[in-house]
Amino acid sequence: MGTVAKKTSNKARTPIPVRFGEGEDRLLRLIRARASAQSRSISGQIKHYARLGLIAEDNPDLPLSMIAGIVEAREELKQGLEQPYEWGVVQGEDD
Repeated sequence: MGTVAKKTSNKARTPIPVRFGEGEDRLLRLIRARASAQSRSISGQIKHYARLGLIAEDNPDLPLSMIAGIVEAREELKQGLEQPYEWGVVQGEDD
């Protein structure tokens, strides 16, 4: 049997508008503030929250802080920033 090549599309992705209705101004302002603090666009911040929300729904037993840490650690691995763990050594200890 031959292998099946994965099709890749060169099409630009279609933007999906997100609308905030009446009474959701505070939520939008909060997202704007958090996006600015994290150096993300509003769209990037919404995607970040969506990603965390999906993972949280799939793993209801994990605290959000742990999920965020795992997502951050996975990205660090992709960037080649992994460090071997040294048993019995606490980082940042003043000797």
